[in-house]
Amino acid sequence: MIDRCHWVREPEGFEVLIPMCHGSAAYGSSGCTCTVPSSRIERAERGRAEAERYVMKLREARDEMLDRQKTSRRFQAQLHQRVRQLEALLKGQGDNA
Repeated sequence: MIDRCHWVREPEGFEVLIPMCHGSAAYGSSGCTCTVPSSRIERAERGRAEAERYVMKLREARDEMLDRQKTSRRFQAQLHQRVRQLEALLKGQGDNA
């Protein structure tokens, strides 16, 4: 499985995308960019991974907020039901007086 890619840059300006460090086998140590920090693909992959982590964090926050909303709505419904019960009791006491 290929998990990183690198660019081989020829002196003439020609660029070749290679998976992992296979370029060093074909072209020698100068053909591999594994030691070049922040190659374009690696930088893009890091950005993508960071964006995915951020999206997951936002989804977790959204799910947590939805759970709190459900709990709050359930509690409000219970309060409304209790208020109706108490109003019915008060109305019943007023009819008996």
